[in-house]
Amino acid sequence: MKKFLIDEDVNQKAIKPIPAAQKGFDILYPETGGFKGAKDSVVRKRAVSQGRVLVTCDGEFATFAPPLDLLPNGVLWIRPPRISQRKVTELLRHLCEFVQRTFPGDPYDFAGRMFEIHEGGVKVTTERGETTDYGF
Repeated sequence: MKKFLIDEDVNQKAIKPIPAAQKGFDILYPETGGFKGAKDSVVRKRAVSQGRVLVTCDGEFATFAPPLDLLPNGVLWIRPPRISQRKVTELLRHLCEFVQRTFPGDPYDFAGRMFEIHEGGVKVTTERGETTDYGF
């Protein structure tokens, strides 16, 4: 089962309609996970300790992000022009289509990688610092 931790800056209304359990996802939200209002470092530690992919819209993430080896299960950094429900939903839909097409063997294996999702596509950075840009 793929496990995700949703940072509180992600529009929750965009995530909650996803039939997570039916798709084999375990999604932890700030209010149910006990990290609502917590500092970024606490949120990251929770993701790591529980083996979860960190999902964030934090605009400062790239500037202050820890090395990917400190987030071994991966990061989904959603960068919509606005953090509206519609935009986040749209970018997540594009991401799902992208990973299923690009990584068909195990599309939701984000370990050791950061997926920066923006309107034009996805930038994938590995823990070795290699980056690849993909268009949608």
